[in-house]
Amino acid sequence: MSPSRKIREQITLFRARRFLESGRARKSIDLLVRENRRRPSASLEEALVGTRHVGFSVEQKQHGLPSWPPPITDRFAHEVGIPEISVNDLNAQILRDGVFSRGSIIVRGLLKGQDVDLLRHGIEQTYRHHDMALGGAPVQDTTPWFVPFQPPNLEPGQELNRPWYREGGAELAADSPRGLFNLIECLESNSIIDLVTAYLGERPSLSVRKTSLRRIPCDLNAENGWHQDGAFLGEGIRTMNLWIALSDCGVDAPSMDMVPRRLDHIVPTGTEGAAFKWSVSPLEISKVCEGREPAHLLFKAGDAIIFDEMNLHRTSTKPSMTLPRYAIEAWFFAPSCYPIDQMPLLI
Repeated sequence: MSPSRKIREQITLFRARRFLESGRARKSIDLLVRENRRRPSASLEEALVGTRHVGFSVEQKQHGLPSWPPPITDRFAHEVGIPEISVNDLNAQILRDGVFSRGSIIVRGLLKGQDVDLLRHGIEQTYRHHDMALGGAPVQDTTPWFVPFQPPNLEPGQELNRPWYREGGAELAADSPRGLFNLIECLESNSIIDLVTAYLGERPSLSVRKTSLRRIPCDLNAENGWHQDGAFLGEGIRTMNLWIALSDCGVDAPSMDMVPRRLDHIVPTGTEGAAFKWSVSPLEISKVCEGREPAHLLFKAGDAIIFDEMNLHRTSTKPSMTLPRYAIEAWFFAPSCYPIDQMPLLI
């Protein structure tokens, strides 16, 4: 790095800290983002992760919608299964209609080839550099693709269980400063942040614990993984999960199985036939499917599905699958009722 570039970077980091200390978190983030767009820097990207997290607590909170769920239309009232739309038809009201009447909605072609390639490359780099870290490489060799995020003032029991995430085919996006930067840039440039803002009624924050870069191996044992995220997240929240396929999946690579209806309650876990205390048994799945089979989802790279914490689903694998699945899972929460244990990231 040239001396002039190093000085400019140090000045940027100093100014960003001053903005954050004075309660102007978004101004701090905007400064770091602008400079990183100009010339990508591991130091700026790492600072951005911390600023997005700490900034949530210093930024003035927004007022949310007066009631939740928001009003919906009967657009999908007679739809059988999960509704699908083209990206050209995408707006917040259609998404609400799909999620709150049918449980989820598929958006075909949300991201195009260049963005898909960028994010998939980031997943590969994050996995590779995490493996280097596991092999003993120092952080200066794994940055900017893998820098374990350490939230300040963690309470006992709040530690980030990275081995558990990796076992399930996921890397925390917050552990990949460049991966997270590229993800948020893609969401911004495709007007997805504006879309989520309109959906939730306030500019969202991401979750450290649930926003992940996913590479699911074809032989992952997911048979007993039926779950609703609402069973872990608590009540009174307002969420949107944006799940984006970065490779074709459902035939040669793992996809998802999903109950194709809206549920208004948390289905009991750990009952007869369930493999784990947190999972939903096949007997319960049969009940909530009301005589139908769960939907096995097929995606092309760039397709997405949107749902919330009430959706009942699992990763699906089959013996015939031979390829890994690449995907992004971005969990957005309304800041006015954010579950703090999910560790917010201001965007």
